[in-house]
Amino acid sequence: MKTKLNLNQAIKETRAVADGFPHKGWTIHTRLVELMEEVGELANAIQTDEGFKSKKRKKSDVTNSVCDSLYELLLIADHYHIDLDKEYPAVLEEIETRRKNGDFGDEV
Repeated sequence: MKTKLNLNQAIKETRAVADGFPHKGWTIHTRLVELMEEVGELANAIQTDEGFKSKKRKKSDVTNSVCDSLYELLLIADHYHIDLDKEYPAVLEEIETRRKNGDFGDEV
């Protein structure tokens, strides 16, 4: 699967991969726990890459950890039937508007 995907296509492809596993009955709570684990691995990867932890304590690389976290996020979006192609650009627009309004303390 080396194609470029929009976000909703990514959800469908991710669901197809997830459905191939024997643990098809995973709940949304299981997905949340998996996401938390992957974010922890991302934190470890960043800490080791940035020199806050020894390289010998590294458990995963940043790229793999980001993609594993995205995998879980896409499955959560699928569970809640979120149209990411619609909702994510709206969130970006909202954040940009807030940034322009100084809501993030940029004026300091």
